[in-house]
Amino acid sequence: MISTTLPPPTKPLPTIVIIRNLILIAVCILSIAPILFHDDSIHQYPPNHLRKQNRTKVEYFISETQLFGPKYEQFVEGLVHGRVTFPPDIGVAGKSLLAHALSLRPIHYEYYNSSSTDEGQRCSKYFSYENYNKSFLSNNTQEKRRRLFLGSLIADDSWHALAALAMESYGIYTAVAFVESNRTQTGTPRQLRFIPGSDEYNILVGQNLFGPNTTVMVDYYAYEGEIDGGGLIREHRQRSKILELWKAAGMTENDVGILSDADETPTRDFLRALQACDFPELRATQNCWAPKIVVASKVFEGSPECMTVTRKWMHPDVILGKCIEEIGHKMFQLTVTQRQRAYAWRKDAYSAKLNYSAWPKKLLRYPLWNAADFRRDTGGFVIYYEDVDYLPFRMGHTGYHFHNYFSTTEQLRTKYKTYGHPVKTADNMSVSEIHPDLDLMADCVLGRSSDENKHLTLSSPLAHFDGRIPIAYKLKGYSVARHLELRNILSEDEMTWKAGTWHETDKAKEAGSK
Repeated sequence: MISTTLPPPTKPLPTIVIIRNLILIAVCILSIAPILFHDDSIHQYPPNHLRKQNRTKVEYFISETQLFGPKYEQFVEGLVHGRVTFPPDIGVAGKSLLAHALSLRPIHYEYYNSSSTDEGQRCSKYFSYENYNKSFLSNNTQEKRRRLFLGSLIADDSWHALAALAMESYGIYTAVAFVESNRTQTGTPRQLRFIPGSDEYNILVGQNLFGPNTTVMVDYYAYEGEIDGGGLIREHRQRSKILELWKAAGMTENDVGILSDADETPTRDFLRALQACDFPELRATQNCWAPKIVVASKVFEGSPECMTVTRKWMHPDVILGKCIEEIGHKMFQLTVTQRQRAYAWRKDAYSAKLNYSAWPKKLLRYPLWNAADFRRDTGGFVIYYEDVDYLPFRMGHTGYHFHNYFSTTEQLRTKYKTYGHPVKTADNMSVSEIHPDLDLMADCVLGRSSDENKHLTLSSPLAHFDGRIPIAYKLKGYSVARHLELRNILSEDEMTWKAGTWHETDKAKEAGSK
């Protein structure tokens, strides 16, 4: 006789579990929609009539992702001809952008003619703004283009941002210097990413990402001792190695340094202006009293379609080599006692345009700028804008900030836990609860109203924007594909945490009541 034991009766699934499963199925369908609805027209830009819009919300339809199907994967692989192994988690949109960034192509305006009317017209549309006055550049140009050197820290930056940076500046920089650390700003250990022999190092350094004649360098910062001043000083110590790399690359007093983060860049047009135009701050007669040019950058939160319209980011920063430590004459270098501490910014009596009271008056030049001075709101600086006709005050942007780009929410949470002003509880919150910038991004991507946020995003598709946009975002179909890719990621995150948004938290309410 065979004895059998029947399993206990199955309990019906709770309604909430059924709803959750249905939502997960919907998200999965959306994620593979580019494949399901693929056709061969991979070079057709998504038609604008497929979008609906109102003041705070733009809807993107599935058919707009037809560009990114299986045949497009083959097309992208063909662009790099097996030269690289794509990083994991980059997604089809990121893979497409990076492949185009790595493709060999002509350098736009490679050859320079100082007497060209085009160059003069380029110069005359840029102006500085100070004390409610606009000071336009003349149409005078340099006999030869200035050499530009880029320097940035690098860590877990998304290839969406790195590729966009490289495409904007392709063929322009003489040298690009990156410095990576084995610890974050808070001192948290991290695995070095761009080490010689790795796939990502090969992409960054070995594949002409920034142009066929641009030298790309990576150095490393490791310090295991106690740091006087904490995270910011750790960052400035790391940045100081950029100046050493510039010197090693042959930078002179007549060259120009651009200090940035890896998700920032001047527009290509402004980079060409920095090479050719008669900026007072870049003249050979510069005495370093107010030498810094500040770039007014348009901010994109996580997606090309989430461009903020109510703020500008005031970086990167630009200074003539003559005024930079390691490049300028050492007799004008401040001592440690003249700074807040080693590697830190200068003391007040050596800093402001109207306050160099402690600096010897017999010297004909003012102090050199170290990496902390360069990056901080220190010393004399001037902000430059592009004259545009689509804004009431005609103050157009001169750069871009690709903010909060990521491939996984784990990467994003690591950033907010261990860099800048750390949010220690980021692992226990939805993305939109962590920070107001992330809340704005989530509202934009998920189609929610952003009225409660500090800033607003563009209320129409990026394709309808009248101003200058990144070269990377002109890649057909990329902008919308990245947007929908991010929507899938954030939808899953919100379902996991079932939480509210940052502007609903007690912290936001306290800030709003002050």
